[in-house]
Amino acid sequence: MMARALQIVVLCAAILVPVAGYAQRANPAIPLVCDVTRFGAIANDANIDDTAIARVIGQCAHRGGQVLVPVGVFLTGGVELKSNMELHLAGGAILRGAPSLVQYRLLATNDNDRKRGVVVGINVPNVAITGQGTIDGAGKPFHTPNAERPDFSLGLFGCSNVSVRNVTLIDPSKYHVTANTCSNMVFDGITILADMLAPNSDGLQLRDTSDVRISNCRIETGDDAIVLKSGNRMIERISISNCALKSDDAAFKFGTGSEPGIRHVNVSNVTITGSRYGIALFMEDGGIYEDNRFSNMIIETGGRHAREYPIFVDIDTRQPDSPAGWGRIRGLSFDGIDIKTRGNRAHAPRTGAADYSSLSGQIVIGHARHVTVSNVSAIGVTAADQLPVLVTRDVKQLRVDGQAIAASVP
Repeated sequence: MMARALQIVVLCAAILVPVAGYAQRANPAIPLVCDVTRFGAIANDANIDDTAIARVIGQCAHRGGQVLVPVGVFLTGGVELKSNMELHLAGGAILRGAPSLVQYRLLATNDNDRKRGVVVGINVPNVAITGQGTIDGAGKPFHTPNAERPDFSLGLFGCSNVSVRNVTLIDPSKYHVTANTCSNMVFDGITILADMLAPNSDGLQLRDTSDVRISNCRIETGDDAIVLKSGNRMIERISISNCALKSDDAAFKFGTGSEPGIRHVNVSNVTITGSRYGIALFMEDGGIYEDNRFSNMIIETGGRHAREYPIFVDIDTRQPDSPAGWGRIRGLSFDGIDIKTRGNRAHAPRTGAADYSSLSGQIVIGHARHVTVSNVSAIGVTAADQLPVLVTRDVKQLRVDGQAIAASVP
C-alpha cells in the first residue's frame, strides 16, 4: 500500500516538469507559459529570432498560453500574433526591429495591402500584449529622405478583443501603433516615445475601428499622438482618459480621412503640452463628425511651428471640385478646458474652407452645428498673445457658457 502511494506521488510530481519548452499545468486555471529562449531565441546577439519565436507561438497560442519574452534584447523582422494568446514582455525585455528592411516579413493585411512591422496581428481575436518590457522600432536608420521603411512597431488588422497594457514603444520607423478595422480594444498604461522630429511617427492611430478604451497613457511623438481616421466604416464609441500627450503636430486629431465619419468619442482628464495643435478635427473627405465631447483638459501649445492652435475644427476639401456642403460637423462640446498658448500671429494663407490666414484666435471652429463651449479659459504667454479666445465661421446653434451666440465671423 505504501509503495502504491509513493508511485502516485511520483506521477503527480512529473506533471509539473516543463516539457518541450513550456510549463505543463495540473490546474487549468494557471496559464501556460512558453519562454522564447526555451525554443532557441538568444538574447543580446546579432541574429534574428523569428524562427524560434514563431515556433513558440505555434506551440503555445492554440493552448491559450502566454508567450514570454524574458530579460534581454531579441531581434525580429516581424512577430505574427495568433488567436487566444498573450505576448508578455518582462521588465527589461526588448523586442527590437531588425536593422535592415530585407530582414522584415512582408505580410498581407486585411486592407488589400502588404506591410512590414515589428509585431503584427491579422484577423485574430482574443489577443493581449502585456508587461513592463519594450517594443523598439529601431527606426532612426530608416529616417532618411526617400527611404523605404517598415510600416509600424505594432500593427493590428481586423482584430477583436485586444488588450495592450503597460508596455513601452520607442523609436518607430513609421507609426508606433496602428489599428485598422478592429473592435473591442483596450490600451491601458502604455508609454509611447519618439523623437519630436521623427517623421510619420503617429503614436496611436485608429482606422475604421470601434469600441476602444485608451487610459493612463503617456504619448510623445513627432507626428499625431492619438489620431482617428475614417475611410471605409464609422469610427465610434471611443473613450480616452487620464493621458498625457505631446506632439510636434496634433496631440489629438480626427482625420484628415473622414468618411463615413467619427462619432461618440469622449475625451476627458487629458493633459496636452508642447504641441502644435491641442485638439484638431480636420475633415477633408466629407462624412459626419457627431456627438463628440472634450472635458476637463489642460492644453499648452508649443514646439517649433510659428502657428499654433489649442483647438481647431473645420471642414476643408481634398479636391478643389468637391461639392458645396461637403461633410457635417455637429453635436460638439468643449467643457472645463484650460489653455496656455503663444497664439496664432503668423498665418500662412491656404486654399479651401479652412483658410483663417486673416484671423487670429485661440479656438477656431468652422462649419459646425450644435456646438457648446463652456468653462474654457485661455492665457497668452505674452501680452501680444492676448487674442480673441474664440473665432468662428459658419457656426450655428453655438452656446458659450450657457448663452446662445448668434454672431459668426463671415
